[in-house]
Amino acid sequence: MKKIFFVVMFALLASSLTFAAAKGTGKKSAGGGNGNGGIDKIGGYVGSPFGLSYSHEFNDLVELDLVAGYSGLWRYHSLDVQIGALFTVFDPVISGLGDQHCPLSLGPVLGGSVDFVKYPVLKKTGSGYFPYSYVNETLVGGSVSLLLPVRWEINFGNIPDFNLFIEWAPVGITMRLVPYKTFDSYTSSGDIVYKKGITTSWHYDTRFGVGLRYRIPNKK
Repeated sequence: MKKIFFVVMFALLASSLTFAAAKGTGKKSAGGGNGNGGIDKIGGYVGSPFGLSYSHEFNDLVELDLVAGYSGLWRYHSLDVQIGALFTVFDPVISGLGDQHCPLSLGPVLGGSVDFVKYPVLKKTGSGYFPYSYVNETLVGGSVSLLLPVRWEINFGNIPDFNLFIEWAPVGITMRLVPYKTFDSYTSSGDIVYKKGITTSWHYDTRFGVGLRYRIPNKK
C-alpha cells in the first residue's frame, strides 16, 4: 500500500513538472496581470489546519509554500507546519477579473506536527472502598506527513494587493506517533504506576482550506 502511494505521488509530480517545463520559464505575458506583481504573499488560512499561509514565487512556474496552524477536536490538539513546492500546471487569464492570471498548481508538501492528546488515566484521588477516579492527562506525540495539494489561485485586477486561493489535497499519508499509558504496578500506598510509550500508525491524510493573502509589493 505504501509503495503504491509513493509511486502514484511520483507519477503525479513528474507529470506536473513535465507539463510545466513544456510551458517555458518566462514571466507573465503582457496579455495578463499578476496582481501587483509581488512575489511574496502572506495571510490567513481557514481550513485544516487553521492558521497562516506564506508563499514565495521563484518564477511563474514554481513557488515555495508554507502553511502553519492549529487543528484539533475534543481531546486531540495539534500544531502543524507544512512546507512544499507548488508547480503551475494550468494558467488561464480571466477577463472578468481584470485580465488576471489565475494559476492552477500542485506539488509535494512535507508536514510535521506536535500533538497533544488528553488521555484518561485511573488515579488514586481519595480513600475508602474505591479511592480511584479517572483524570485527564495530556500526552505529547507527533506526526510526519506527505501530501499532494491541488490549488487554484485567484488574482483581482481591482484589488491587486490581495489574492485568494482554494485548495484540497486528495492524496496524502501520515505516520503518526501516538502516545499511550498502560498499567504497570501499584505502589505500597495504593497509587497506580503507569508505563508510558509511543506507538506508530499509518493513515490516509488530507488538507483543505481557503487562503486570503496580501501580496507584498516588490522593492523598486
